[in-house]
Amino acid sequence: MPARPERHFVFRHLLDLLASLGAAALMTGCASITIGNGSSFTAISVSVSELRVNQTTQLATHTQFDGTALTFYVNGIQGGNAQVGTISGTGLYTAPAIVPIPNSVTITSVASAHPDFPPGSVSLPIWNPIPVITSVNPSGFSEGTTQVAVTGSQFVYGAQVMWNGKAVETTYVSSTQLAAIIPAPNPGTYPLLVSNPDPGSANSKTLSVLVAPGKVKLLVQPYNGTDVRVSNTLNLPLTVTGTNNTGVTIQVNGIGGGNTVVGTAVSNSDGSITYHAPAVVPSPNNVVTLTITSVDNPAVSINQNISVLNPIPILTSASPMTMNPGPPATTVVLTGKDFINGAQVLMNGVAVATTFGSGTQLTASVSPTEPGNLDLQVLNPSPGPATSADLIATVNGTPPVPIISPEDASRFLDEATFGASDADIHHLSLIGYQSWLDEQFALPQTTMEPGVEQALIVNAQPSCASGDVKCNSMLFEQNSQGQQYVEDAFWQQSLTAPDQLRQRVAYSLHEMLVISMASTDVQNMPRGAAQYYDLLAADSFGNFRQLLEDVTLNPMMGEWLAVLGNDKGSANTDPDENYAREVMQLFTIGLYQLNDDGSQKLDGVGQPIPTYSNADVQGLAKVFTGFSWNVPGDTSDNAWSNCCIYVGPGHGEDLLQMQSYPTHHSTTEKDFLGVTIPQGSSNPTGDLKIALDTLFNHPNLPAFFSRQMIQHLVTSSPSPAYVSRVAAVFKDNGQGVRGDLKAVITAILLDPEARDTATDIGNPKFGKVREALLRYTHWGRAFTAQSRTGGYWIGSTEDPIWGLGQMTLRSPTVFNWFAPGYVPPGTSIEQAGMVAPEMQMTNVTSVVGYLNFLQTAIASDATNGFDIFSNYGAEMNLAANAGALVDRVNLLLMAGEMNSNLYNQILSAVNSIPIPSGDQNAINAALVARVRTAIFLTMASPSYCAQF
Repeated sequence: MPARPERHFVFRHLLDLLASLGAAALMTGCASITIGNGSSFTAISVSVSELRVNQTTQLATHTQFDGTALTFYVNGIQGGNAQVGTISGTGLYTAPAIVPIPNSVTITSVASAHPDFPPGSVSLPIWNPIPVITSVNPSGFSEGTTQVAVTGSQFVYGAQVMWNGKAVETTYVSSTQLAAIIPAPNPGTYPLLVSNPDPGSANSKTLSVLVAPGKVKLLVQPYNGTDVRVSNTLNLPLTVTGTNNTGVTIQVNGIGGGNTVVGTAVSNSDGSITYHAPAVVPSPNNVVTLTITSVDNPAVSINQNISVLNPIPILTSASPMTMNPGPPATTVVLTGKDFINGAQVLMNGVAVATTFGSGTQLTASVSPTEPGNLDLQVLNPSPGPATSADLIATVNGTPPVPIISPEDASRFLDEATFGASDADIHHLSLIGYQSWLDEQFALPQTTMEPGVEQALIVNAQPSCASGDVKCNSMLFEQNSQGQQYVEDAFWQQSLTAPDQLRQRVAYSLHEMLVISMASTDVQNMPRGAAQYYDLLAADSFGNFRQLLEDVTLNPMMGEWLAVLGNDKGSANTDPDENYAREVMQLFTIGLYQLNDDGSQKLDGVGQPIPTYSNADVQGLAKVFTGFSWNVPGDTSDNAWSNCCIYVGPGHGEDLLQMQSYPTHHSTTEKDFLGVTIPQGSSNPTGDLKIALDTLFNHPNLPAFFSRQMIQHLVTSSPSPAYVSRVAAVFKDNGQGVRGDLKAVITAILLDPEARDTATDIGNPKFGKVREALLRYTHWGRAFTAQSRTGGYWIGSTEDPIWGLGQMTLRSPTVFNWFAPGYVPPGTSIEQAGMVAPEMQMTNVTSVVGYLNFLQTAIASDATNGFDIFSNYGAEMNLAANAGALVDRVNLLLMAGEMNSNLYNQILSAVNSIPIPSGDQNAINAALVARVRTAIFLTMASPSYCAQF
């Protein structure tokens, strides 16, 4: 054993000697002495042709003598690094965790003792890893398209999930997770694997995934409503999920594809369904049912109801067009199209005896009593009642002197209705203001809620059995989508209801006693919101005290201002003060004490005197405790807190006034507005009566309410004398009755300041900005606008960019869209000490939005544009005479008060549109262009936007 180190010592000296001899030989040229190539000392090799990330390989070294020390480099980096891989001093190479770019690395070796020797070198491609799958979530699913999460390891960016041998949409999440969209149109067991990409593409092991029969779901989305007039079509978008086979079959009232009696329906290539209504409304029920069934799973089907409505009659001519006053009556033959059995001829808006001849002809017995113009129209009956455009006939003789000029009649109707037609103006001018008011006061109320409820029922998916409380609560009381039917009902009422004065007053009240479907709680109860509006209309001609009580106890007001469920409080909580504050500030008495003329009372230092204090709010808040949902016969805590246990067609907590819950009512002392309800009072109804009586009899109320109602109907800045006169009627209608709204409305509309046209025109402080919504209804009523579908499908117009910047029952706050005391800053209005409430929602955006909306509205027709449109029949007959056309527009829209400059500008614009000869279609196009131009320029003008 001792000899081994000695031999090693000898070996090393021999090696050095040989090296020295070799060097000497090289230097002397003596080639006979050879010790070998120096590169052989550094030569290296690997046993693999490629290496996957994170794998290792041991390099083999080839030296001529054992023990040569080598230094290793990877891509020129001694020992390598994390990006290119690392190598140990013994030649163990570990590939990097991620494939380098480029993916081939070069490993070099250098002899430590002889750095001048040529280095050894080897190149090694680095490949992606072999992916490993551990699970798929969900591990199985139903046929259709499903997103899955694939979990495992060694996934790389670009990895692809393979389903049944084909790549599917894959998202790389991490090295341990992929997300994939799996299309599986048919049940069965299918292979799933993961494939990592080049370099070194590799597949994981395969997992088998079970695809079960699909849970197909069908959903109809009637974006354009579910009403359609006879012979028209309705497109219904359909969504099919849970299967890739989206085919459906359709029955109409149980008949495959339908027929000419109930209408036909087909499925379109884009997935939608087109229903073509029959030529005649089906009988006995105008609602047809489409049954839509999945082809993939015939057990899955849904029903969609569609209301088929009568057509819009088109009146083209009447004979004779000139007649004598009656009696005797004149037989008039009216010609057009889309008349139906039951259609009536209207003479100045009043139905006359009519005989149905055919769809193109009616015969009427007409007995006009006054010479002059005679307005003729045709009214098709329900379902979907619709009125034709006007024809103007002539009654021989000298027309009677009207009691009121047509211009004054038009101006009055601007204030008292949603807009006036030619027949409305003519009728009022002959009977006078008071007679017209008496007629309106006597008309029955047109209600909104029944139509909204019917629309909800017709469009329910699925339909609800009358006794199914859960289903009906979702339909009527938890249905935010149902608000569209409230909006549709409003447009129909405002444009067609005969009780125009009631509807116009209700509209004003709803802007004073605000609730809003902008609140989710109210929005979810469309039937309740409609009923609240009906409540305002019902009380419009009653007494303010009853109105105040009905509003206070209405469940929608309870939801909006937190009366509903307002508990008595505890040591740690006080009753909610919301309604207590708003009922004083906004609904009854205002912030400051008022004189009878609406001016503020001032204290000794000239400051306004507050009407109430925070202590009054706190005291009154205690009164408004202990009221909640009305479940007949049930005052349990379950009824107190649960909105949805008593609901069905025609009934429900959303429709009933709140009931009292004595155990939830505050019994502590209640002090407010100089009144004290002693401690211990546990009668919510009795305390409420004291509070409402106190507000009703407050000295502020007559002037506060009267001034705001004047602002809504007539003028924004009424004189103190005007307010005082109306307030006096509020206090006493002449028969000792306080709060008689019928008398107050009469006083507002017939006051000399409202009716003195000559003075008002010259008074810069008189008038108001027309709300954009009221401009639209004015247009619709003036030109007998109709609904193409019968559903009045306009929806909300609150978008200020493309709409009108407001919508009924959609106010953003309890303060309405505008405040009664708003003063536009930096304007002449401010300098004059006036207010302009409607200017609060007027800006550059809203003006442009109004013009865009108006242009589309005016240009809409029976096939294009908005659902509500006008045929402009009477105006088309005048359009060849530009002066006659502008005169008519002036009367209908501006009460004949268009200034000469605007008149001439519009006249010039109309005359600039030539009327061709020959081609009737071209002639009609020119005539309608003239009509639309005259109307648009009028309604776009500042003069029109300011009601005087």
